[in-house]
Amino acid sequence: METPNLTAVLQERASKTPGRVAMRHKRFGIWQIITWKALNDKLLSFASGLVALGMEPGNNLSVIGDNAPEWVVAEFAAMRLGGSCNGIYREMQEEEVTYLVNSSESRVVVAEDQEQVDKLVAIWDRINRNVIKIVVWDDRGMSHYFSQYPYLIRMDDVFELGKNEAQAVRLVQEIDVRPDTTALMLPTSGTTGLPKLCMISHSNLLFAAQAYQGVHPLYEWDELFALLPLAWVGEQLTVVRFVHTGAVYNFPEGKESVETDFREIQPTVSIMSPRMLEDICSDIRARMNDAPFLKRRVYEFSLELGMEWADSLLEGKTVRSFFKKLFYSLCMFTTLRGLKQRVGLGRIRLAFTGGAAIGREVFTFYMAIGINLLQLYGMTENCATATAHRSDDIRPETVGKPLPQIEVRVGDDGMIYIKSPTNIKGYYKNAENTAETFQDGWLATGDSGYFDELGHLVVLDRQKDLMHLRDGTRFAPQELENRLKFSPYIREAVVFGNHMDFITTMISIDANNVANWANKRGITYTTMMDLSQNQRVIELIRGELSKINDRLPEKIRFHKFVLLPKELHPDDEELTRTRKLKRNIIDERYKLLIEALYGIEQTHDLNITIKYMDGKISQLKSQVRLEDV
Repeated sequence: METPNLTAVLQERASKTPGRVAMRHKRFGIWQIITWKALNDKLLSFASGLVALGMEPGNNLSVIGDNAPEWVVAEFAAMRLGGSCNGIYREMQEEEVTYLVNSSESRVVVAEDQEQVDKLVAIWDRINRNVIKIVVWDDRGMSHYFSQYPYLIRMDDVFELGKNEAQAVRLVQEIDVRPDTTALMLPTSGTTGLPKLCMISHSNLLFAAQAYQGVHPLYEWDELFALLPLAWVGEQLTVVRFVHTGAVYNFPEGKESVETDFREIQPTVSIMSPRMLEDICSDIRARMNDAPFLKRRVYEFSLELGMEWADSLLEGKTVRSFFKKLFYSLCMFTTLRGLKQRVGLGRIRLAFTGGAAIGREVFTFYMAIGINLLQLYGMTENCATATAHRSDDIRPETVGKPLPQIEVRVGDDGMIYIKSPTNIKGYYKNAENTAETFQDGWLATGDSGYFDELGHLVVLDRQKDLMHLRDGTRFAPQELENRLKFSPYIREAVVFGNHMDFITTMISIDANNVANWANKRGITYTTMMDLSQNQRVIELIRGELSKINDRLPEKIRFHKFVLLPKELHPDDEELTRTRKLKRNIIDERYKLLIEALYGIEQTHDLNITIKYMDGKISQLKSQVRLEDV
């Protein structure tokens, strides 16, 4: 008999392997374990406690905070009540939180700590039409809050309520959760405006888990790690696969200790965003650039040999030289294996990435150190489940072949369309956008692409973002931006040139790596603004651009660039919470600077509004230099 819903899958696993470890979570420097039975007991107690608080079957719940077992417990408790969980990114500000809580019609909000509670207290008058309680799982420093704000309650108190309210327990046991019931309501990335809430059913999620299991199976002995935000569909896919396969799911102590905790666990399976992979790559390369001469030369030799090996494999060629094979094996044993362990990838057997395009250079780098990246393609609207690389068929310029029982086609307009059991039910209370996006069972992705000669899907860019030079030369800005971000000294980049004579770029430097580079060379500076406009830093970035230009066709090479005195940031609405560019906002916000890049000026007086994490607004005024490559 087919399992009807995710909570039933979890309950079945708790019955079959009650004492087996389901989760680990680091607390006060010590890894704590949660067994499958304990996890199931927690979600049932919490679900009963929610009923005792006044939540009814079918009601929705929102969660905001860092990745933690408490998030998963709250999420599955809402599912057990026949309702759904709406995930909110922890960095979101008051206006965004208000919008998502109200749009999802949440009855309860589960918050991590004082930082999140402060946001919710500030907007209480705007969300209390539906919300009856705010549940807090980390109440350190908040003892006076609970007497001051009667709508707050500790998560531990909700657990106790659930254990002692017999009527609530009976009600939870009687609720029938069907496969087509909405399990999650996750926000879209919102690159063009306010995010829409995707209604994802239990059957959507279970089919996604089964589709990936048929191609890239997980096992009970696999170790997973919560790296990506649980508000993002990619990490929710990890949650579903964890429950579906019985693998162990590990949570860091906090965002400050993610790198340390990741290294301690050394997971066997990981899904990372392209940004994370680029950051690891940049960090390794920047550290090695600053290493002593001998150590740097050993690393460079090992990596060069590995990159040559990787390029040959990616092009389908065989490395015939016995000595090259011998040297590569030696380098892997002496240098590259240790490098993998130092970044937490020593035991990795499946390394997935998705959510945005990733450059060939990044693929080659990881393959050189013995890690085959597997690119996935999908979006929130189809549970991030459409295509995937197979382990023996990796082509870095593609996103692989369609997964079993999923149809993918490219329309006459060049847009990618997907028909799949993972396609969501629609957008919550948004019939107009649902009708536009889903037609006759096909999801219109908004992405432009094509199939190559081997049946791999190639995604060019968002269809609306593809650009053409004045002479008709087409280029995908995202591909060029990914090449730029492969540099350890470039954090973000925005490419321009649509209907212009040449291509330019606006760059946000990687403050940490550039600062370390500058300190090693005795370059003095006071702020990022000062550092970004330093002549030697400009020459550093010019050199990086020149190296990239050498590998680009002449018509799509970079001609001019400017270094921003600030980091592009979601709080300034320049990026989404998953760090995708909001091009329409950037084009408007930096309109005068973009125009100056195509003029004759050598400097530009930048004057923009910036928003701090506490919501305060200020003006950033700075003279920036417009440079030829």
